[in-house]
Amino acid sequence: MASKTVAKGQRYIGETKQQLRDGYGIYKYSNSFFRYEGDWKEGKKHGHGKLVMADGSYYEGEFIHGEIEGHGFRKWSSGVTYSGQFLDGEMNGHGVMTYADNSVYEGEFLGNKREGHGIFKQSDGAIYEGSFHNDKKHGEGSQQYLNGDVYIGDWIKGCRQGSGELRCADGTLYDGQWRNDLYNGEGTMIHSSGMTYEGMWINGRPAVEAAKISIINDPELDMYQGTSFSIEVEVRSESGELVSPENGRSLQITAGFRHYMPSQTSPLFDLIEDMEEKPSPTPYGYDVVAYPLTEYSYIEEKYCLDGYIPKPSTALTEATTVEASIPEEPAHVPQIEVIHPGSEAPEETTKPEPSKTDEGAVTDVTSTEPSPLAGSEQTESAPATAAEGSVATDQQLPGTADLAEESSPIPPAINDQKTESGRTSFKGLVLPGAPIGYRPFNVLDIMLEEEARTKTRNSKTAGLAQQLRLGAKLGKTVDDMPIDATLLEKRDPKAYKIKREKLYGDERFARPAEYVIMVNDVTEPLFFGKRLPTAYCLVRIQHPKKSKKVKTPSKGSKPSSRGSTHD
Repeated sequence: MASKTVAKGQRYIGETKQQLRDGYGIYKYSNSFFRYEGDWKEGKKHGHGKLVMADGSYYEGEFIHGEIEGHGFRKWSSGVTYSGQFLDGEMNGHGVMTYADNSVYEGEFLGNKREGHGIFKQSDGAIYEGSFHNDKKHGEGSQQYLNGDVYIGDWIKGCRQGSGELRCADGTLYDGQWRNDLYNGEGTMIHSSGMTYEGMWINGRPAVEAAKISIINDPELDMYQGTSFSIEVEVRSESGELVSPENGRSLQITAGFRHYMPSQTSPLFDLIEDMEEKPSPTPYGYDVVAYPLTEYSYIEEKYCLDGYIPKPSTALTEATTVEASIPEEPAHVPQIEVIHPGSEAPEETTKPEPSKTDEGAVTDVTSTEPSPLAGSEQTESAPATAAEGSVATDQQLPGTADLAEESSPIPPAINDQKTESGRTSFKGLVLPGAPIGYRPFNVLDIMLEEEARTKTRNSKTAGLAQQLRLGAKLGKTVDDMPIDATLLEKRDPKAYKIKREKLYGDERFARPAEYVIMVNDVTEPLFFGKRLPTAYCLVRIQHPKKSKKVKTPSKGSKPSSRGSTHD
């Protein structure tokens, strides 16, 4: 072994043969950046060696005729390492590259780039297996993402493009065309909620994207009490186009009644403050609270109404049609005359007398024409309620106790419906009677009573005179008269029943009034993270028309000779 200076600025320490580096030796280049130690042959690096750079990077492995070739290990100053095949100093063939973030690629290389088949395990846990070209995912391949999603399909320049299938961890499946990593072109998505969309996609979104729920019925439905109805619904885009490629969106239908807030001096104020249910806003200028909505078949079965046709109230006069509506101003309650809990009922109401007609003639029990619960000026109101706003069970009318008991459970809600080609319908709906103690009715009744009582105290009317007379009998003043919802009932149950029929009609069904129908998007999980806004329509319940009554001939009267023959 000898030490010999080969050229200016260069130094070699090692074995030589015929004045050429041959065997093991250490060679330091003139710029001092490179240093080689290893095997030499005929003056060239040949065999196993290590080429070290001043920045800390190095190559250790095979050399052939002075070039890095064969199997070796390369480390860069950035921390990236490669172990595998080399050709002419470049990564070429099969190898494993570990990146600074601990991502690992194992596969084929060409010209220092990933080329061919390989497996790329990213530091975040995502794994790609498939084809590479020019150092990018290209061709067919599959990728498993950190969140559990799996894509199998085509790639172009590192992006999902072409045809592919994405299976999401939540169960959502998309199978179709891709462009620039987004759904684009024809494709089908089966969402984890059960929804499906089959059609065109643009930049990752449905070409016809749902934006609203549309009720295609008349937005304001007027109907008689006890009438069933249906609601037809469509899912539409922002421009109003039917979203026919969409199926399986879950829609829920509910009903609501106007929320009345009593005055702070009202006995129900604290009760309303403690209500768990929060009123829901509507586009009609007032909030609503939930009201039962059920299928008419349930009412038929419960009350054995097979073939039932809604009957008019016995208090209605012929050809009376009333439209029930809610006052426009929430704070205003119509001025109405109420059967005051502490006053004597008017004689024509509490003591209805049959008309003096021929025997056998059928007449109405009253000629007073009813008005709806709310709306324009009225002449009648709801009877007063008990402490909780409901008639005490021990004071109920004869024959109505069983009905009240049956009415208290809340009827079953309407089942959610799923859209087909962007459409669905809710059929055979009916608004049943309110459950016993329904708070919105209680509040409304008390508000009406308080206003009517104030009106009665402050005006010299027949009602005031009757109150004074009754107070004299009971030894009490008007102000001392208690609020007793059942006073009229105790004095004259028949008149009380007539009064309720005039106001409420058939109490197996909702009171004549205005109700809000709401259709909600209840799809879970949300489709594309979006819930469609609620759709609304109004239902106005009216007293049914009273059918004409046919008079029967009285005893002793002669039958008409018109159209008859005689012997």
